[in-house]
Amino acid sequence: MASPQRAYLLAASAALLVAPACGRISGHFSSHTVTRKGTVSADPPSGPVGTAFTLKAGGLKPGEAMTFEVDPPKGQRFIGPSHTAGPDGIVTATYTAQAGNAPGSYKLKATGDMGTRASATLTIVPGQATTTTSTTIRRRR
Repeated sequence: MASPQRAYLLAASAALLVAPACGRISGHFSSHTVTRKGTVSADPPSGPVGTAFTLKAGGLKPGEAMTFEVDPPKGQRFIGPSHTAGPDGIVTATYTAQAGNAPGSYKLKATGDMGTRASATLTIVPGQATTTTSTTIRRRR
């Protein structure tokens, strides 16, 4: 193999080996937030307007501030107030589907200020949530 060709191959190989490392190194010194994979869920996972969904985010760093976001298929998204993760890295909150929320799949997002991110789906079905009441009838004596 000729010397110029060998030098070219050596330089190309070194560039391939060093370039990914430079990206990892620059990531440690840049000001962007590193994304951490968290979890998010809704319980129940589906329900009609009026349903109170319990939202749960996990995998957060203790003390990490975060928000829940509910994005409808069409229309304006809902971004809830800020919450702070406890020592276990979990946050729970309630989202109640309102009149005007169209049936469909809504994207549920949990976003933390230390880079934790998670997404899931929440489904609004046609109809209204029902409530059960009980009545006690007493006999007159």
